[in-house]
Amino acid sequence: MLLYSYIEIYRRIKSNFTLGLIIFTLALLLQSLSRAVLLLILIASTPPQVYPPIVELLGYNLMYVIVPDALQFIALSILLYFTRE
Repeated sequence: MLLYSYIEIYRRIKSNFTLGLIIFTLALLLQSLSRAVLLLILIASTPPQVYPPIVELLGYNLMYVIVPDALQFIALSILLYFTRE
């Protein structure tokens, strides 16, 4: 929704700031998609015996994935609200 909004704004205004917002939104979208794919791979695969220490070291706890994404969703929702205003 944000990407669509910024593209529409850029078509009308042709501002470098809006182009920056489009790039920012694309980066966040790619980050979210890659995180989702990697999380699905992590959940779907059974780790080998060497893998659990790495998982514990890196902290692949479900809360470490949910909390940042929830905060990111809140921040992007606020950004969307102010963009649509």
